[in-house]
Amino acid sequence: MRRDRMLGWLAGIALLATTLPALGGSVDWGSLDPGTQTLLSPWQGAWNTLADDDRQRLLANAHRWQSMSAADRTALLQRQTQWDALPPAERAHLRARNAAWRQLPASEQAQISNAATRFDALPTTQQAALRARFAAQPAEWQASWLLGPSIGAWLDQAGTWFAYVPASDRDATLRMLQDLTPDARAQLFEVSRRLPSPQRERLREDLLNTPQAQRAALIARRLE
Repeated sequence: MRRDRMLGWLAGIALLATTLPALGGSVDWGSLDPGTQTLLSPWQGAWNTLADDDRQRLLANAHRWQSMSAADRTALLQRQTQWDALPPAERAHLRARNAAWRQLPASEQAQISNAATRFDALPTTQQAALRARFAAQPAEWQASWLLGPSIGAWLDQAGTWFAYVPASDRDATLRMLQDLTPDARAQLFEVSRRLPSPQRERLREDLLNTPQAQRAALIARRLE
């Protein structure tokens, strides 16, 4: 059971809060050291068919495991046990949050990590008050902050403009907003708050269908 939990972590089942390092290049199974081969033995038969990114992720996890102290390994396995005990719906929710984290630019990941460090330094009572304040907000408001501080703050101003974006368009819409400059996002807010819902949705579709380099100009024209 202990080995199964460790292998589950290696497969990426456990939720990670950081981007794993890329090792670069394609690695043949035969070039791995015996210890790494033992850890990754469940994937030996399929190793040559795995995508390079998947192999690098498995190798990064294996190397991280090998570098851990006995205490750190025990703590990780305990977290894996807690993860396994969560209801499926809760695990799906956490995976979605992790996916949203991985899509954020490195600068915003750093900003969030710094904010988390400051939060951890607060008194327990103040942490509890902030959590309660956040939990009292509407679900769509909470979800908007998964898109990162810049986009979250923009959507906080823009209300529910993107609250009902089709699931098939969500990633593209997020990338579109992230690619805009702060000035262009500010102009987009001014345009969107003047439009009724059907025209706001049409504007969103128009922006998705416009090349990235031309989107700021489109927003400026609509603002005029």
